[in-house]
Amino acid sequence: MVKPLFEGVFPAIVTPFDHRGDVDFDSLREVVRFQIEAGVHGFFACGTVGEGVLMSIEQREAVAEAIIREASSRVPVIVHVGTTNTSESVDLAKHAERSGAKAVGAINPFFFKPDIEGLIMHYQEIASAVKIPVFVYNIPQLTGFNITPEIFGKICLVEGVSGIKDSSGNLSQLQTIIETSPKPVTVINGADDIFLAALIVGASAEISGVANAAPELMVELYESFKENNLKRALDLQRKVNALRRVLYGVGPSNIAAIKAALELRGVRAGLPKKPLRPMKPDEVDKLKEKLSALKLYW
Repeated sequence: MVKPLFEGVFPAIVTPFDHRGDVDFDSLREVVRFQIEAGVHGFFACGTVGEGVLMSIEQREAVAEAIIREASSRVPVIVHVGTTNTSESVDLAKHAERSGAKAVGAINPFFFKPDIEGLIMHYQEIASAVKIPVFVYNIPQLTGFNITPEIFGKICLVEGVSGIKDSSGNLSQLQTIIETSPKPVTVINGADDIFLAALIVGASAEISGVANAAPELMVELYESFKENNLKRALDLQRKVNALRRVLYGVGPSNIAAIKAALELRGVRAGLPKKPLRPMKPDEVDKLKEKLSALKLYW
């Protein structure tokens, strides 16, 4: 069995913004330090929870640089480079490699959706532009297109495509990818509510939104699995799911709730980028009440 390229918990790290929509780099560095101290195994920069697609290309490059610099080789950083078009994704991938990223990930282009041949061409161009591994990022609930095991089986034959981050939440699909890929690949789960199940069927890592607010919980779950303490791991998975229901159920968006939850832990996380809005005071009060009831870190 080929050793996976990445293992463990990789927060899909938030990007703190100010009222003008500019990146608050001091707060970003604080979040990175908080996560590393909690024992995370790496970072996924400029992803969905990181609001990558809302940023300008210049912002994305600056954020990737800042996270890589602050991580300072202590943990690897995967940079999300997906956009609506191939040329910008290629440019972002080249920049990520120059900046020290250990891999890049890319969602399939959205709005204008290519056919399968065009999709393969898209990943070929990204992979041929860099020497670091390229990961397909599947999140059909946001892109409107599901990269099925059959489609991934074709894309992964592209030289340089080394794995997939699957955020579909479909465990059967994840397992089929693991079992049927035509070459050895690293499979990373992106749906926190099936983290343990994904590990059991063969995923090697989790790119996690919940890990922003509760990195210790996700790391302990992973370590319990590695120690073969499945009873403890299942108990922790249920705590993750309860926390996820709160973060995804209070306020205007899970991103706003995750940032507010970090602030409630004393970690500056900034504001979401427009058109996403921050939580109102009454929403923060409701979030605080529900988080306190979980008896975790609040």
